[in-house]
Amino acid sequence: MALVALVATGCVAPPDRPEVSTDVLDAPVEIDPRDYTVRIRSTTCEGLGVGSGFLIDDTTIVTNRHVVEGAEVLEVETSDGRSLEVAVANQGLLADLAVVRLADGMSEAMGEERVHAVLAPVNPEPGESIRAVGYPGGGEITVTEGVVEDYKADPLLGNLSKVIRSDVEIHPGNSGGPAVNDRNEVIGVVYAIEVATDKSLIVPVDTLQRLLQNDDGVELVEGCG
Repeated sequence: MALVALVATGCVAPPDRPEVSTDVLDAPVEIDPRDYTVRIRSTTCEGLGVGSGFLIDDTTIVTNRHVVEGAEVLEVETSDGRSLEVAVANQGLLADLAVVRLADGMSEAMGEERVHAVLAPVNPEPGESIRAVGYPGGGEITVTEGVVEDYKADPLLGNLSKVIRSDVEIHPGNSGGPAVNDRNEVIGVVYAIEVATDKSLIVPVDTLQRLLQNDDGVELVEGCG
């Protein structure tokens, strides 16, 4: 029996839409996370999948490994519908994370300066308010609210890593999207739903930082063909 359900979409009908937070994101980091969160479409030998991702600089997108794994083609699209060309993708070896590099800088491709995510310096504490940003069902971008409940061993990796467990609502298509705190800093990467509890699981920011600082912890994404 599956313990977790990864939340990239496959070839299925979109799920019901979660309630969307319409509050203005007014926090010390004056960046709307929707401006740097992208939709990722992955074409594999099994069909089309859709997930989310977010820019951490002008050419680098973070997402989940299972969003890009086995991809023959990756398509990236901004929240305002503009396409970005992918140069290369690398997947993490010890966490469900991946890094996608763009062929051109986002600001150059768009002809305007673009914002990117600010990573939190530390992991969030239990009880801390967070938001999940992404594209449930591959549809329009949404923002949902919740709190950090606790930390648990990663169901896919056991004691090698811990993940955040939260009541923030996510759906297939949210995989790879950012979870942000009240200061609009990224505190983790959404990746799965715990089947037994229906809680969201999030890879914490310290795990992401370790991946970004360790080239030995990634490998090239290879197509399924």
